[in-house]
Amino acid sequence: MTYNNRFPVKKLILTGMFTAIISVMSLIEIPIQPIPFSLSLLAIFLSGALLEPKYALLSTLAYILLGAFGLPVFAGFKGGFHVLTGMTGGFIMSYPIMAFITALSYQVSRRIKVKTIAKNIYLFAIPSFAMLFSLFICYLFGTYWFVHISGSTITYALTVCVFPFIGFDLIKIAITLGFSTVLRRAIRQVS
Repeated sequence: MTYNNRFPVKKLILTGMFTAIISVMSLIEIPIQPIPFSLSLLAIFLSGALLEPKYALLSTLAYILLGAFGLPVFAGFKGGFHVLTGMTGGFIMSYPIMAFITALSYQVSRRIKVKTIAKNIYLFAIPSFAMLFSLFICYLFGTYWFVHISGSTITYALTVCVFPFIGFDLIKIAITLGFSTVLRRAIRQVS
């Protein structure tokens, strides 16, 4: 059964489920200032790895809208439009782009028609590069916004917004790459 031809019910349910997963994982944090460590990027990467591009985009946009309307879904149990215009707003606003790029990369890599060994390389390489690129976009948007809001220098912004997070964010990419295939099979079995 479908709501209409463009939005099947199962895909909408998964989209809502990933909005909830992003919301919960964003709350798991180490509260350092000015930018907290959280698991939000892991959830963003997973939504991109497991959903089609438009649904990955929708799940992250829904997350941002929930937070903008005041639900405490952002790190530190914060909610409200002021969070999006605050120091972490640039990072949060990059989430839809990150999820879309990641989902698109998985879609492209699955459509490549090559032999098994080469296909496995493509299934790993294309999403890896896409997630690294989307992480760069997150750092770029987030750092630029942080500099704009805080009035700090780019050097200071990089030392508090990027450098401490690189290792942890690369681990999040590795976790996504490792678990996405297993989770995709589990999702298929449910349907």
